[in-house]
Amino acid sequence: MKVVPNTKSKRLRRSKPGDLGQLRRVLWRVLLEVEQIASSKSDNTEKLRAAHALATLAGSYVKVLEMSSLETRLDALEAVLEGQSLKVVM
Repeated sequence: MKVVPNTKSKRLRRSKPGDLGQLRRVLWRVLLEVEQIASSKSDNTEKLRAAHALATLAGSYVKVLEMSSLETRLDALEAVLEGQSLKVVM
């Protein structure tokens, strides 16, 4: 009988959800990696796939940046409403 290893158990599991800052950093790293693939001396099919991935990731990255900015501003406004004085970072 042949034993097949369980590949699903090797996935990276996080105990708690990440925050927008973590997501932003991960997206940026992946964007840089895909950019290298797009500018490498690979075939045109691979370059087109990398270009498509770059466009998709760039759109996601912009949304995460916007959400991160809004989250920071909302936290500052909530702090002011609670009687604390925090600077709004824009």
